[in-house]
Amino acid sequence: MAWVARHRRVLFAVCGALIAAVLGAAVQEILDTRLRMAAAAALVVCLLVVTMLAGLAAVVESRIQADREITDAVRDEVARHHALADGTAARIAALGRDMTAMVGSIGMKVDTMLLSELNTAKTIEGDRTVQLMLSAKEEIRILDLLLEDGRWPDEAMDQSYQNNAFDVFLALLEQPSISYKRIIQVAEPASSLSRALTPSLVKHCTDVLALRQARGRVSLRVTRHRFPFKFILIDTSAIVLQLQEYGGHTGDLRIWGEVLITDPGGQLVAVFRAIWDEFVEDPSTRAVRLADLPRPGGSPAE
Repeated sequence: MAWVARHRRVLFAVCGALIAAVLGAAVQEILDTRLRMAAAAALVVCLLVVTMLAGLAAVVESRIQADREITDAVRDEVARHHALADGTAARIAALGRDMTAMVGSIGMKVDTMLLSELNTAKTIEGDRTVQLMLSAKEEIRILDLLLEDGRWPDEAMDQSYQNNAFDVFLALLEQPSISYKRIIQVAEPASSLSRALTPSLVKHCTDVLALRQARGRVSLRVTRHRFPFKFILIDTSAIVLQLQEYGGHTGDLRIWGEVLITDPGGQLVAVFRAIWDEFVEDPSTRAVRLADLPRPGGSPAE
């Protein structure tokens, strides 16, 4: 069948010539001889042959067309499968990204340190908050709080240990790779930190201003009161949320405890970073100068 398809034109030409010759001879025989019956039979045979060849040619042409259609269908199917394969690969990649994000969210860990625990932590190694802060690789941002009467809610903690923790923290900040920014909420930003009464906080602010002058990438600012809590952002993957509780009267706030959150995906950190950015853009926010800090005797420095 394949040979007939390849040589069908030659075959038709040869058969046509033979048939023409036979027909010519048959006609001549009919006209000139008495064997008209034999010539008529030959003519019928030739017509049958022509009919058979025409049928064979039609079958061959039909088969060729069918093969072409099958080939085109196979090509279309292959192209469709390639497109499906590409789409499947894209969906698998997207699913992989979603799973990575999900794993990051699942990797979130939460710990707490109540005031009683903070006051029993006598070494830096046993203070999980300090250890989390010391894990910083790029930056630390602290939104702090100073009460209206000038007290710092953290003074409910052991101040001797607090001073030691500040010294260790300051050693970390001396690394040029670490950016440190602190904003303290106060009752009157225009008065800055002049009313601050907690010695450990005042000393730390003094050290921070000296560090800012020495190496940069350090900032200390004040802003108006908005939130009765404090938070610490460590890089983009951890946060310490310090919660306060009321004491004997309405304005008496003191530290209740700290919630330590490791957030590999950064979703929760992003929420508090947005709060931080609002404070940065607030018109009441201003930089703290050394002259804004109180003297050891309680009055502002000049």
